[in-house]
Amino acid sequence: MLRKLLLLLILGNLLLWAWTHGMLRPLGLGPQRVGEPQRLHRQLHPDSLVLLGPHGIPASAASAAAAAPGAPAASAASAASAASAPSVHPAAAHPPARADSKPARAASAGAAPDAATASMPAAPARRGSAASTQSAARAHATCLRIGPYSGQPDAALGAALRVAGFDAQARTEDLPQQWMVLMGPYPDLATQQHKLDELRKLGLPANSFVGVTGRPRYMPGIALGVFDKRDQAQLQLKRMRARGVTTAHVVQRNLGVRRAYWVLPELDGAQAARLSALPALRAANMHAQPCAAG
Repeated sequence: MLRKLLLLLILGNLLLWAWTHGMLRPLGLGPQRVGEPQRLHRQLHPDSLVLLGPHGIPASAASAAAAAPGAPAASAASAASAASAPSVHPAAAHPPARADSKPARAASAGAAPDAATASMPAAPARRGSAASTQSAARAHATCLRIGPYSGQPDAALGAALRVAGFDAQARTEDLPQQWMVLMGPYPDLATQQHKLDELRKLGLPANSFVGVTGRPRYMPGIALGVFDKRDQAQLQLKRMRARGVTTAHVVQRNLGVRRAYWVLPELDGAQAARLSALPALRAANMHAQPCAAG
């Protein structure tokens, strides 16, 4: 049985080899021929093709000019350029029957800007490269700020920054919005203390409420949480009401509050490192931080 199977495999391989090599074409069997002979018939004036040398001059013209004894260099160059004309525009040597001289004039006029472009100096390219380098440097620059200050920035630190070579600019910015669950403000500190005692009796965690500081608009008052989004503060308010707090409400914590900074724009990596190690910055117990987005 194995011998028959082996003979069948050998016979099949022989038939496949004969089929792929076209030996069975007399029997009408064989692979389909793959080729595109029509491309040879579509060639237009193949006799006008000229082999160019390394400088765009036909090799035959260059060799003939070099072999001619005593021939002037100008005549050899003109003969070479005349011989190279059909190779640059092979279709121009055999124009269609309906073509006139206007397309030829347009083609020659269109070729003029290419020559002018080739003869332009490289200075604009160098200027463009320098501009792109400066743009890349600005893209990697870092903006740092020092603060915040509740009033004016520290004048002594600003002077020390300028002496160290930094372009320190005093800027005032609005604090980002924050939402606070607030009780109060109350008329006096005694009332605030009384409300704090009531919250402790409700069994609220000690870290869930605190007296308001740094926001005169809401002092004396009690903060039950500070959040970046209003819906988060509203959710906290619902939790507090479920625990028995009935007089709380949601307010914008930073409303009308501004802070001042020393801003140092467009610092590179070396400048940012030098700023962080500046003795005057350490003496003022301040540190630089990234500028606010936008």
